[in-house]
Amino acid sequence: MAVGYYLVPSQGAGHTVRIVGYCLASASTAVAVLVGVGCFRPAPRLPWLLLAASQLVYLIAGTALFPPYQAAGAAVGATRFPIFFNAFYLARYPLAVAGLVIFIRRRTPGRDLPGLLDAGTLAVAVAMLSWLGLIGPYVRGGSGRLVDAASLIGYPVMDIALLAVGLRLFLGPGRRSPACFLLMGNLFLIMTADTLYGLQQLGGTYRTGNFLDGMWLVANVTLGAAALHPTMTRLTAPAPAGEQNLGGVRLAVLLTAALAAPAMIMIEYARGVTHDIPVMAMACALMFLLTIARMAGLVCDQRRLAMVDSLTGLYTRRFLEAEMSSGLTRVRRGGGLLGLVIIDVDHFKEINDQHGHPGGDRVLAEIGARLRAATRPGDVLARYGGEEFALLASNIDLSELGALAERLRARVAGSPIALDANTLIFATVSVGACAFPTHVSSQGELVAMADGALYSAKARGRDRVVIAEIPRPTAAPAADGARDAGDAQKVRDPQGAVAESW
Repeated sequence: MAVGYYLVPSQGAGHTVRIVGYCLASASTAVAVLVGVGCFRPAPRLPWLLLAASQLVYLIAGTALFPPYQAAGAAVGATRFPIFFNAFYLARYPLAVAGLVIFIRRRTPGRDLPGLLDAGTLAVAVAMLSWLGLIGPYVRGGSGRLVDAASLIGYPVMDIALLAVGLRLFLGPGRRSPACFLLMGNLFLIMTADTLYGLQQLGGTYRTGNFLDGMWLVANVTLGAAALHPTMTRLTAPAPAGEQNLGGVRLAVLLTAALAAPAMIMIEYARGVTHDIPVMAMACALMFLLTIARMAGLVCDQRRLAMVDSLTGLYTRRFLEAEMSSGLTRVRRGGGLLGLVIIDVDHFKEINDQHGHPGGDRVLAEIGARLRAATRPGDVLARYGGEEFALLASNIDLSELGALAERLRARVAGSPIALDANTLIFATVSVGACAFPTHVSSQGELVAMADGALYSAKARGRDRVVIAEIPRPTAAPAADGARDAGDAQKVRDPQGAVAESW
């Protein structure tokens, strides 16, 4: 129908045939959306139904092209298109925007500040260009007719709203499916055609049936194709959590948008035009604020990546070591004890060998959650390395340290871990702990002593807790190799730390 529109003569009866074909093409798009909803049953259906409704409203507006309506409009001197039908043309945009907003909320149920800021930056740049090319010239020297206001103010404003939500959807997290690209093609064609329509109206060169009708028809085709593509259901599927990728193309587009305002200021300055300088200065300020917010978000993301382990959600070893240094300083100044607990998953290699690395990751994530549930408020729990975890406990005595370490061990071993609906495994951990300054005098010794206690727990059969024993002065060698009876219950690790089992 889109191709046939231009094969039919535009004069005489061919004009009416063209209009009928145009309206049928618009109606077929609404039908295609409804067929796609019925075939693929997306959840929810509301955003697609809103897009279909917007197309039906557009169909009603398209009837203004019929000769009787044009004659009526000319009789009242409004325009070749009665203002009543322009209201329907504009009414399609809020329905489409509402549908896209639902897509966004379903696709990104959490916060997506990077996508929002990037979309805002591009929208500000487009809004500034719309003002310079369409809205500003009309405000300064327009005819004052309502139809001109609809063409030169209403459509650009609606297009900017459509662009903002469209970019927010496209720049959000998750993969872009073919249906998503088709939908974005629909939005791009509509906004481009509307902009050219406004420019032609401003210059008095617009004629019904020119190439713009073809752009609007192809936009209808892309919307119908998006609804009929099997991937249309993915538009409402929640996107997986992940970091926003500020790739080269995205960065180049944002850079171009950010430079648009200062570039236009220089162009207007060279032309000796100053009446739009306040608008461009405001656009510069808005994009500057959006850029600063984007940079602040990137800094926060990098800091979070340095502090939080992506698999378990616990702190990283780097963060724990920084907190350990600060904790030692506080203890030296104010007294008290600082405890360090190191936890290692028993036989983790066997878990990986039997269930693969995805299964091992699932075990680590679950163990991390169980350890977090067993910690005290204010303690620092971190993923220390591969299958090792570490806990930094402030303001604790030796008896509490032993009870805390045992609670961590028992919480992990207390129930099986579900890898999937049919696979349960039991996992245990070995735990070693010591305290500063009871056992050691420096940060390096604290880590070495806790690691030695962990080694002792492994040597004694795993799934147990070992707390380092308080060092005692070295005694003179006993005669005839005699040993203290209590020494038979002690285990000496490679660093020489003496430990006792819990």
